[in-house]
Amino acid sequence: MVRLITLAAATALTFLATANAQQTAPIQQLPTPQPSAETEALGPAGFVQQAAASNEIEIRSAELALRRSQDPQVTEFAQTILDDHRRAQEQLQSAADADSVAIVLELSMEQKQTLMALEQAEESQFNSAYMSAQMKAHDEAIRLLGAYADHGPAGSLKTYAVAHYPLIRTHKVRAQSLTND
Repeated sequence: MVRLITLAAATALTFLATANAQQTAPIQQLPTPQPSAETEALGPAGFVQQAAASNEIEIRSAELALRRSQDPQVTEFAQTILDDHRRAQEQLQSAADADSVAIVLELSMEQKQTLMALEQAEESQFNSAYMSAQMKAHDEAIRLLGAYADHGPAGSLKTYAVAHYPLIRTHKVRAQSLTND
């Protein structure tokens, strides 16, 4: 219960600090994806692998969006994603080092297919495909971080999961607001 209150407070503070006129959907209106048994059972190495891949797909897809999108709102969002996930990847590396866990960076087959689909998307369909991919990627990241924050062993990786959960929720709110425009 304390964990939920802490997460709610952190989420609210993060949202308030990063809210702007484009972000009209309050965080509480977004349902939280439920963690799967697989994400709840992840150990530190599995968490690090999935979190690193999650950051990497965000980085690569944002780079694509910056090259391909002509929509200023999408490119602004992509730049935020790129900056935040590069920073998150560095922080994940530090947390993994502190917990003596090696990072093995490998995208899943699904993530590779998502990138390929974005690369091959028609220009007129790119923004829609990118934002759809963002919604899905952030749902998965919310599940992963939430499950590890709730069930992971104490340490730097758990601290990372707790600290990044509100940021990923904020990204999801922004992605949803851009998708609904």
